[in-house]
Amino acid sequence: MKPIKIHYAWVIAFAGLLISGAGTGIINSTIGVFVRPVCDDLGFLRGQFALYGSITGIVSLILMPYFGSLLKRFGFRRLATMGAVVCALMMIGFSLVQELWQFYLFALIGGIFINGFNIMAVGILVNNWFIDKRGLATGIAFSGSGLLTAVLIPIANRFIELNGWRWTYRFLAFVSFFILIPVIIFIVSDKPEDKGLKPYRSIESNTKGTESDKQVDSSNDTGVTRKEAFGNPAFWLIAIAVMGVTLGQAGPHIHTIPFISDIGYPLAFASAISSTYMIFLTIFKVVMGIAFDRIGTFKGGLLIGVCCALFPVFALTSSFPVSPWIYAVLLGMASSGATILGPMLTASYFGRKDFSRVYSVISMFSFAGVAVSSPAYGAIYDATGNYFPAFVMSLALGVMVCICLLLADRISGDFKIQMDSTLCKKK
Repeated sequence: MKPIKIHYAWVIAFAGLLISGAGTGIINSTIGVFVRPVCDDLGFLRGQFALYGSITGIVSLILMPYFGSLLKRFGFRRLATMGAVVCALMMIGFSLVQELWQFYLFALIGGIFINGFNIMAVGILVNNWFIDKRGLATGIAFSGSGLLTAVLIPIANRFIELNGWRWTYRFLAFVSFFILIPVIIFIVSDKPEDKGLKPYRSIESNTKGTESDKQVDSSNDTGVTRKEAFGNPAFWLIAIAVMGVTLGQAGPHIHTIPFISDIGYPLAFASAISSTYMIFLTIFKVVMGIAFDRIGTFKGGLLIGVCCALFPVFALTSSFPVSPWIYAVLLGMASSGATILGPMLTASYFGRKDFSRVYSVISMFSFAGVAVSSPAYGAIYDATGNYFPAFVMSLALGVMVCICLLLADRISGDFKIQMDSTLCKKK
Protein backbone atom coordinates (compact mmCIF):
# COMPACT_ATOMS: atom_id res chain seq x y z
CA MET A 1 0.00 0.00 0.00
CA LYS A 2 1.48 3.31 -1.12
CA PRO A 3 1.74 6.06 1.48
CA ILE A 4 -0.55 9.04 0.91
CA LYS A 5 1.42 12.03 -0.32
CA ILE A 6 0.26 15.45 0.82
CA HIS A 7 0.97 18.29 -1.56
CA TYR A 8 3.17 20.93 0.06
CA ALA A 9 0.52 23.52 -0.78
CA TRP A 10 -1.47 22.32 2.25
CA VAL A 11 1.56 22.99 4.45
CA ILE A 12 1.51 26.53 3.06
CA ALA A 13 -2.19 26.86 3.93
CA PHE A 14 -1.55 25.92 7.56
CA ALA A 15 1.52 28.17 7.61
CA GLY A 16 -0.85 30.95 6.52
CA LEU A 17 -3.06 30.10 9.50
CA LEU A 18 -0.12 30.66 11.86
CA ILE A 19 0.97 33.83 10.06
CA SER A 20 -2.49 35.42 10.07
CA GLY A 21 -2.90 34.48 13.74
CA ALA A 22 0.48 35.68 14.95
CA GLY A 23 0.38 38.70 12.66
CA THR A 24 -3.05 40.22 12.16
CA GLY A 25 -4.53 38.38 15.14
CA ILE A 26 -2.02 39.54 17.74
CA ILE A 27 -1.15 42.97 16.39
CA ASN A 28 -4.60 44.21 15.32
CA SER A 29 -7.11 42.20 17.34
CA THR A 30 -5.69 42.49 20.86
CA ILE A 31 -5.85 46.29 21.06
CA GLY A 32 -9.07 46.12 23.07
CA VAL A 33 -7.43 44.46 26.08
CA PHE A 34 -5.09 47.45 26.51
CA VAL A 35 -7.64 50.28 26.28
CA ARG A 36 -8.68 50.41 29.93
CA PRO A 37 -5.35 49.61 31.68
CA VAL A 38 -3.28 51.97 29.52
CA CYS A 39 -5.79 54.83 29.75
CA ASP A 40 -6.19 54.40 33.52
CA ASP A 41 -2.41 54.36 33.99
CA LEU A 42 -1.37 57.18 31.65
CA GLY A 43 -4.53 59.29 31.71
CA PHE A 44 -5.37 59.08 28.00
CA LEU A 45 -8.91 59.33 26.66
CA ARG A 46 -10.00 55.99 25.27
CA GLY A 47 -10.77 57.40 21.85
CA GLN A 48 -7.34 59.01 21.68
CA PHE A 49 -5.60 55.77 22.62
CA ALA A 50 -7.62 53.54 20.27
CA LEU A 51 -6.67 55.87 17.41
CA TYR A 52 -3.25 54.21 17.20
CA GLY A 53 -4.88 51.12 15.68
CA SER A 54 -6.49 53.32 13.02
CA ILE A 55 -3.11 54.92 12.26
CA THR A 56 -1.58 51.51 11.59
CA GLY A 57 -4.53 50.58 9.38
CA ILE A 58 -4.58 53.83 7.41
CA VAL A 59 -0.84 53.77 6.71
CA SER A 60 -1.00 50.13 5.58
CA LEU A 61 -4.06 50.96 3.46
CA ILE A 62 -2.26 53.75 1.60
CA LEU A 63 0.76 51.53 0.91
CA MET A 64 -1.11 48.39 -0.17
CA PRO A 65 -0.84 48.92 -3.96
CA TYR A 66 2.88 49.61 -3.54
CA PHE A 67 3.37 46.46 -1.45
CA GLY A 68 1.47 44.45 -4.06
CA SER A 69 4.21 45.34 -6.55
CA LEU A 70 6.95 44.68 -3.98
CA LEU A 71 5.54 41.24 -3.18
CA LYS A 72 5.59 40.36 -6.86
CA ARG A 73 9.17 41.60 -7.20
CA PHE A 74 10.84 40.45 -3.96
CA GLY A 75 8.58 37.65 -2.78
CA PHE A 76 6.68 36.96 0.43
CA ARG A 77 9.52 35.65 2.58
CA ARG A 78 11.77 38.71 2.40
CA LEU A 79 9.03 41.25 3.07
CA ALA A 80 7.31 39.12 5.71
CA THR A 81 10.55 38.60 7.65
CA MET A 82 11.24 42.33 7.68
CA GLY A 83 7.65 43.07 8.68
CA ALA A 84 7.66 40.53 11.51
CA VAL A 85 10.84 42.01 13.01
CA VAL A 86 9.64 45.62 12.78
CA CYS A 87 6.15 44.89 14.15
CA ALA A 88 7.56 42.94 17.11
CA LEU A 89 9.80 45.94 17.85
CA MET A 90 6.72 48.17 17.49
CA MET A 91 4.93 46.26 20.27
CA ILE A 92 8.01 46.41 22.49
CA GLY A 93 8.05 50.14 21.77
CA PHE A 94 4.45 50.38 23.00
CA SER A 95 5.59 48.88 26.31
CA LEU A 96 8.07 51.73 26.84
CA VAL A 97 5.99 54.81 25.99
CA GLN A 98 4.95 57.58 28.37
CA GLU A 99 3.24 60.00 25.95
CA LEU A 100 0.36 59.53 23.52
CA TRP A 101 2.33 60.75 20.51
CA GLN A 102 4.81 57.92 21.07
CA PHE A 103 2.04 55.36 20.53
CA TYR A 104 1.16 57.14 17.30
CA LEU A 105 4.77 57.18 16.11
CA PHE A 106 5.30 53.44 16.70
CA ALA A 107 1.91 52.71 15.09
CA LEU A 108 2.92 54.69 12.00
CA ILE A 109 6.20 52.77 11.68
CA GLY A 110 4.41 49.43 12.13
CA GLY A 111 1.82 50.40 9.53
CA ILE A 112 4.56 50.81 6.94
CA PHE A 113 5.77 47.22 7.36
CA ILE A 114 2.68 45.21 8.39
CA ASN A 115 1.67 44.75 4.74
CA GLY A 116 4.57 42.33 4.43
CA PHE A 117 2.62 39.58 6.22
CA ASN A 118 -0.98 40.79 6.62
CA ILE A 119 -4.14 39.30 5.10
CA MET A 120 -3.32 40.69 1.65
CA ALA A 121 0.13 39.07 1.64
CA VAL A 122 -1.20 35.72 2.91
CA GLY A 123 -3.89 35.78 0.22
CA ILE A 124 -1.24 36.29 -2.45
CA LEU A 125 0.84 33.42 -1.02
CA VAL A 126 -2.14 31.04 -1.08
CA ASN A 127 -3.00 32.04 -4.64
CA ASN A 128 0.56 31.21 -5.73
CA TRP A 129 0.20 27.66 -4.42
CA PHE A 130 -3.39 26.73 -5.26
CA ILE A 131 -5.44 26.43 -8.42
CA ASP A 132 -8.04 23.96 -7.13
CA LYS A 133 -9.44 23.99 -3.57
CA ARG A 134 -8.36 27.61 -3.33
CA GLY A 135 -11.46 28.50 -1.32
CA LEU A 136 -10.74 25.86 1.33
CA ALA A 137 -7.07 26.85 1.47
CA THR A 138 -7.95 30.54 1.82
CA GLY A 139 -10.42 29.77 4.59
CA ILE A 140 -7.83 27.71 6.48
CA ALA A 141 -5.14 30.37 6.08
CA PHE A 142 -7.36 33.24 7.22
CA SER A 143 -8.95 31.38 10.14
CA GLY A 144 -5.77 31.82 12.20
CA SER A 145 -6.55 35.43 13.10
CA GLY A 146 -9.76 34.38 14.86
CA LEU A 147 -8.35 31.21 16.42
CA LEU A 148 -5.23 32.72 17.95
CA THR A 149 -7.06 35.86 19.06
CA ALA A 150 -9.71 33.79 20.84
CA VAL A 151 -6.94 31.95 22.70
CA LEU A 152 -4.72 34.93 23.48
CA ILE A 153 -7.26 37.56 24.60
CA PRO A 154 -8.12 35.82 27.92
CA ILE A 155 -4.42 35.01 28.42
CA ALA A 156 -3.48 38.65 27.78
CA ASN A 157 -6.17 39.88 30.20
CA ARG A 158 -4.81 37.58 32.91
CA PHE A 159 -1.23 38.60 32.10
CA ILE A 160 -2.19 42.25 32.59
CA GLU A 161 -3.70 41.44 35.99
CA LEU A 162 -0.51 39.68 37.10
CA ASN A 163 2.25 41.67 35.40
CA GLY A 164 0.80 44.92 34.04
CA TRP A 165 0.13 46.15 30.52
CA ARG A 166 3.77 46.93 29.67
CA TRP A 167 4.96 43.35 30.18
CA THR A 168 1.86 42.12 28.31
CA TYR A 169 2.91 44.07 25.21
CA ARG A 170 6.33 42.44 25.49
CA PHE A 171 4.79 39.01 25.97
CA LEU A 172 2.63 39.39 22.85
CA ALA A 173 5.61 40.71 20.87
CA PHE A 174 7.56 37.61 21.93
CA VAL A 175 4.73 35.26 20.91
CA SER A 176 4.24 36.99 17.55
CA PHE A 177 7.95 37.02 16.70
CA PHE A 178 8.67 33.42 17.68
CA ILE A 179 5.73 32.11 15.67
CA LEU A 180 6.22 34.27 12.59
CA ILE A 181 9.97 34.03 12.05
CA PRO A 182 10.37 30.20 12.10
CA VAL A 183 7.27 29.72 9.94
CA ILE A 184 8.34 32.34 7.38
CA ILE A 185 11.98 31.25 7.18
CA PHE A 186 11.76 27.46 7.50
CA ILE A 187 8.31 26.54 6.16
CA VAL A 188 7.13 29.11 3.62
CA SER A 189 8.20 29.08 -0.02
CA ASP A 190 6.97 31.88 -2.23
CA LYS A 191 6.03 29.67 -5.17
CA PRO A 192 5.72 25.93 -5.80
CA GLU A 193 8.40 26.22 -8.48
CA ASP A 194 10.88 27.01 -5.69
CA LYS A 195 10.41 23.43 -4.49
CA GLY A 196 10.22 21.89 -7.93
CA LEU A 197 6.43 21.57 -7.72
CA LYS A 198 3.40 22.83 -9.58
CA PRO A 199 0.42 24.62 -7.97
CA TYR A 200 -2.04 22.27 -6.31
CA ARG A 201 -4.68 20.68 -8.53
CA SER A 202 -7.16 18.08 -7.40
CA ILE A 203 -7.48 14.75 -9.21
CA GLU A 204 -10.96 15.54 -10.48
CA SER A 205 -10.09 19.03 -11.74
CA ASN A 206 -9.99 17.94 -15.36
CA THR A 207 -13.62 16.84 -15.31
CA LYS A 208 -15.21 19.11 -12.73
CA GLY A 209 -15.36 22.80 -11.95
CA THR A 210 -17.91 25.57 -11.93
CA GLU A 211 -18.33 27.79 -14.94
CA SER A 212 -17.33 30.94 -13.07
CA ASP A 213 -13.98 29.44 -12.11
CA LYS A 214 -12.96 27.67 -15.31
CA GLN A 215 -11.19 30.68 -16.72
CA VAL A 216 -8.35 30.23 -14.23
CA ASP A 217 -5.68 28.01 -15.73
CA SER A 218 -2.63 26.47 -14.12
CA SER A 219 -0.28 28.78 -15.95
CA ASN A 220 1.02 31.76 -14.02
CA ASP A 221 0.51 33.80 -17.24
CA THR A 222 -3.24 33.29 -17.16
CA GLY A 223 -5.29 36.40 -16.61
CA VAL A 224 -4.89 40.13 -17.12
CA THR A 225 -2.63 42.92 -15.95
CA ARG A 226 -3.70 45.46 -13.34
CA LYS A 227 -4.08 48.08 -16.06
CA GLU A 228 -6.40 45.79 -18.05
CA ALA A 229 -8.42 44.99 -14.92
CA PHE A 230 -8.83 48.72 -14.21
CA GLY A 231 -10.31 49.14 -17.66
CA ASN A 232 -13.16 46.71 -16.97
CA PRO A 233 -16.22 47.96 -15.01
CA ALA A 234 -16.47 44.56 -13.30
CA PHE A 235 -13.27 45.33 -11.37
CA TRP A 236 -14.74 48.45 -9.79
CA LEU A 237 -18.03 46.72 -9.01
CA ILE A 238 -16.11 43.94 -7.25
CA ALA A 239 -14.01 46.50 -5.35
CA ILE A 240 -17.19 48.30 -4.20
CA ALA A 241 -18.79 44.97 -3.21
CA VAL A 242 -15.76 43.95 -1.13
CA MET A 243 -15.71 47.37 0.54
CA GLY A 244 -19.46 47.09 1.17
CA VAL A 245 -18.93 43.84 3.07
CA THR A 246 -16.32 45.34 5.39
CA LEU A 247 -18.28 48.58 5.80
CA GLY A 248 -21.33 46.61 6.85
CA GLN A 249 -19.70 44.13 9.25
CA ALA A 250 -16.63 45.77 10.82
CA GLY A 251 -18.73 48.12 12.97
CA PRO A 252 -20.84 45.32 14.49
CA HIS A 253 -17.59 43.39 15.04
CA ILE A 254 -16.58 46.04 17.59
CA HIS A 255 -19.96 47.28 18.82
CA THR A 256 -21.93 44.06 19.38
CA ILE A 257 -21.45 43.94 23.17
CA PRO A 258 -22.53 47.56 23.82
CA PHE A 259 -25.43 47.19 21.36
CA ILE A 260 -26.83 44.05 23.00
CA SER A 261 -26.37 45.43 26.52
CA ASP A 262 -27.90 48.81 25.56
CA ILE A 263 -31.20 47.20 24.58
CA GLY A 264 -31.62 45.65 28.01
CA TYR A 265 -29.81 42.31 28.00
CA PRO A 266 -27.31 41.49 30.80
CA LEU A 267 -23.63 42.07 30.05
CA ALA A 268 -22.95 38.33 30.41
CA PHE A 269 -25.54 37.62 27.70
CA ALA A 270 -24.01 40.29 25.44
CA SER A 271 -20.55 38.74 25.93
CA ALA A 272 -21.97 35.30 25.08
CA ILE A 273 -23.41 36.68 21.84
CA SER A 274 -20.04 38.25 20.97
CA SER A 275 -18.20 34.98 21.72
CA THR A 276 -20.71 33.05 19.59
CA TYR A 277 -20.05 35.46 16.75
CA MET A 278 -16.26 34.95 17.04
CA ILE A 279 -16.64 31.17 17.06
CA PHE A 280 -18.84 31.15 13.96
CA LEU A 281 -16.57 33.67 12.24
CA THR A 282 -13.67 31.23 12.59
CA ILE A 283 -15.78 28.25 11.49
CA PHE A 284 -17.30 30.05 8.50
CA LYS A 285 -13.92 31.11 7.13
CA VAL A 286 -13.32 27.43 6.41
CA VAL A 287 -16.93 26.53 5.58
CA MET A 288 -17.32 29.40 3.12
CA GLY A 289 -13.96 28.50 1.57
CA ILE A 290 -15.35 25.03 0.86
CA ALA A 291 -18.57 26.60 -0.43
CA PHE A 292 -16.62 28.70 -2.93
CA ASP A 293 -14.98 25.51 -4.22
CA ARG A 294 -18.29 23.64 -4.45
CA ILE A 295 -20.77 26.22 -5.79
CA GLY A 296 -18.41 28.68 -7.48
CA THR A 297 -17.11 32.13 -6.71
CA PHE A 298 -20.15 34.06 -7.90
CA LYS A 299 -22.71 32.05 -5.91
CA GLY A 300 -20.44 31.97 -2.86
CA GLY A 301 -20.03 35.75 -3.00
CA LEU A 302 -23.76 36.23 -3.42
CA LEU A 303 -24.39 34.06 -0.35
CA ILE A 304 -22.13 36.33 1.69
CA GLY A 305 -23.95 39.37 0.30
CA VAL A 306 -27.31 37.92 1.37
CA CYS A 307 -25.95 37.33 4.90
CA CYS A 308 -24.74 40.96 4.95
CA ALA A 309 -28.31 42.05 4.25
CA LEU A 310 -29.90 39.60 6.72
CA PHE A 311 -27.89 40.03 9.93
CA PRO A 312 -29.04 43.67 10.38
CA VAL A 313 -32.66 42.47 10.17
CA PHE A 314 -32.14 40.27 13.22
CA ALA A 315 -30.25 43.08 14.97
CA LEU A 316 -33.25 45.36 14.42
CA THR A 317 -35.57 42.68 15.85
CA SER A 318 -33.23 41.69 18.68
CA SER A 319 -35.86 42.32 21.34
CA PHE A 320 -36.99 38.77 20.55
CA PRO A 321 -34.67 36.46 22.56
CA VAL A 322 -33.81 34.19 19.63
CA SER A 323 -32.87 37.05 17.28
CA PRO A 324 -29.46 37.92 18.84
CA TRP A 325 -28.31 34.32 18.37
CA ILE A 326 -29.36 34.29 14.70
CA TYR A 327 -27.73 37.70 14.34
CA ALA A 328 -24.43 36.30 15.71
CA VAL A 329 -24.44 33.36 13.28
CA LEU A 330 -25.29 35.47 10.21
CA LEU A 331 -22.77 38.15 11.21
CA GLY A 332 -20.13 35.43 11.50
CA MET A 333 -20.91 34.24 7.97
CA ALA A 334 -20.98 37.78 6.59
CA SER A 335 -17.71 38.66 8.34
CA SER A 336 -15.95 35.64 6.82
CA GLY A 337 -16.39 37.43 3.51
CA ALA A 338 -14.27 40.34 4.75
CA THR A 339 -11.15 38.20 4.24
CA ILE A 340 -12.19 35.45 1.81
CA LEU A 341 -14.24 37.36 -0.78
CA GLY A 342 -11.46 39.63 -2.09
CA PRO A 343 -8.85 37.01 -3.05
CA MET A 344 -11.46 34.58 -4.40
CA LEU A 345 -13.12 37.15 -6.68
CA THR A 346 -9.77 38.54 -7.82
CA ALA A 347 -8.40 35.14 -8.82
CA SER A 348 -11.65 34.02 -10.44
CA TYR A 349 -12.31 37.11 -12.54
CA PHE A 350 -8.80 38.42 -13.26
CA GLY A 351 -6.57 35.34 -13.08
CA ARG A 352 -3.06 34.71 -11.77
CA LYS A 353 -0.95 36.75 -14.16
CA ASP A 354 -0.88 39.96 -12.09
CA PHE A 355 -2.74 38.72 -9.02
CA SER A 356 -0.61 40.45 -6.36
CA ARG A 357 -0.98 43.90 -7.92
CA VAL A 358 -4.69 43.53 -8.71
CA TYR A 359 -5.52 42.07 -5.29
CA SER A 360 -3.55 44.78 -3.49
CA VAL A 361 -6.00 47.37 -4.85
CA ILE A 362 -9.01 45.22 -3.92
CA SER A 363 -7.49 44.92 -0.44
CA MET A 364 -7.19 48.69 -0.25
CA PHE A 365 -10.96 48.99 -0.74
CA SER A 366 -11.53 46.26 1.84
CA PHE A 367 -9.35 47.91 4.49
CA ALA A 368 -10.96 51.29 3.76
CA GLY A 369 -14.28 49.76 4.78
CA VAL A 370 -12.76 48.44 8.00
CA ALA A 371 -11.22 51.80 8.83
CA VAL A 372 -14.50 53.69 8.35
CA SER A 373 -17.07 51.26 9.73
CA SER A 374 -16.34 51.19 13.45
CA PRO A 375 -15.92 54.98 13.84
CA ALA A 376 -19.09 55.43 11.76
CA TYR A 377 -21.06 53.13 14.08
CA GLY A 378 -19.73 55.07 17.07
CA ALA A 379 -20.58 58.43 15.49
CA ILE A 380 -24.12 57.30 14.64
CA TYR A 381 -24.61 56.16 18.22
CA ASP A 382 -23.27 59.46 19.58
CA ALA A 383 -25.62 61.42 17.30
CA THR A 384 -28.79 59.35 17.82
CA GLY A 385 -28.34 57.58 21.15
CA ASN A 386 -28.75 54.08 19.67
CA TYR A 387 -27.34 51.74 17.03
CA PHE A 388 -30.51 51.14 15.00
CA PRO A 389 -29.74 53.69 12.23
CA ALA A 390 -26.30 52.08 11.88
CA PHE A 391 -27.87 48.65 11.31
CA VAL A 392 -30.22 50.14 8.72
CA MET A 393 -27.06 51.39 6.99
CA SER A 394 -25.58 47.86 7.13
CA LEU A 395 -28.77 46.42 5.63
CA ALA A 396 -28.55 48.88 2.72
CA LEU A 397 -24.88 47.99 2.24
CA GLY A 398 -25.75 44.28 2.11
CA VAL A 399 -28.29 44.93 -0.66
CA MET A 400 -25.66 47.02 -2.48
CA VAL A 401 -23.15 44.15 -2.25
CA CYS A 402 -25.63 41.75 -3.88
CA ILE A 403 -26.41 44.20 -6.68
CA CYS A 404 -22.74 44.90 -7.38
CA LEU A 405 -21.91 41.18 -7.57
CA LEU A 406 -24.84 40.50 -9.90
CA LEU A 407 -23.83 43.37 -12.19
CA ALA A 408 -20.14 42.39 -12.11
CA ASP A 409 -20.91 38.84 -13.15
CA ARG A 410 -23.18 40.05 -15.94
CA ILE A 411 -20.85 42.77 -17.22
CA SER A 412 -17.79 40.51 -17.09
CA GLY A 413 -19.29 38.02 -19.54
CA ASP A 414 -17.47 39.42 -22.59
CA PHE A 415 -14.38 39.96 -20.47
CA LYS A 416 -14.30 36.26 -19.51
CA ILE A 417 -14.70 35.26 -23.16
CA GLN A 418 -11.74 37.48 -24.05
CA MET A 419 -9.65 35.85 -21.33
CA ASP A 420 -10.57 32.38 -22.57
CA SER A 421 -9.72 33.26 -26.17
CA THR A 422 -6.39 34.69 -25.03
CA LEU A 423 -5.62 31.42 -23.28
CA CYS A 424 -6.47 29.45 -26.40
CA LYS A 425 -4.04 31.56 -28.46
CA LYS A 426 -1.30 31.00 -25.86
CA LYS A 427 -1.90 27.28 -25.90
